[in-house]
Amino acid sequence: MNKVDCLKQKSVLLELTAALTEGVVNGKKLKLRQAFHSQPGTHCPSPAAKGSNTQSVGGPQRIGWPYFQEIFMLSALSQEDVKILKQYLLAQAQPGPWEFHSEVLTSQTPEEICANIIREKLLEHLPQEVPYNVQQKTIMWEEGPSGELVIVQKLLVPKESHVKILIGPKGHLISQIAEEAGRDLMDIFLCEVQLRLSVKLLN
Repeated sequence: MNKVDCLKQKSVLLELTAALTEGVVNGKKLKLRQAFHSQPGTHCPSPAAKGSNTQSVGGPQRIGWPYFQEIFMLSALSQEDVKILKQYLLAQAQPGPWEFHSEVLTSQTPEEICANIIREKLLEHLPQEVPYNVQQKTIMWEEGPSGELVIVQKLLVPKESHVKILIGPKGHLISQIAEEAGRDLMDIFLCEVQLRLSVKLLN
């Protein structure tokens, strides 16, 4: 739990921990009186876990999850107990070869990066459930005559009302989304990008 420096009464942390963990940490009943210092951040350790930690949380009436292995109470701003968390993570890390070379910036393909940037703009500009119902289909991805990257993507939506929302009055919204996404893609790919978006109703 971060930002504990914002709390005036630290006892709230214990109550919150008990609720979130259902009073169980690492397979053991949590002793609320244990190791709670006067400092804003506190690490509540527990013995080894018993049983599986793959059980699902119950129905909607259940607010906690009794399978946390450790609880950390810290403040990233003031650095309270951040070192304890780092030490714990280092202790849990297993030595092994790097999955990617140090020169690899991302495992995503350029097409995936482009789709994610456009998706980001859809989430920013569209209301409620609309952006989650948009399907993206790349129609064109090629180099233009002047070396620019030409991208054409079709946005498929299930409702006519969603088509109108996505296009916006006089096409202003879809143009704004394409413009903002195009600028971000130019910053990422370090080249001129021509991005065109069209909106279609799913059949």
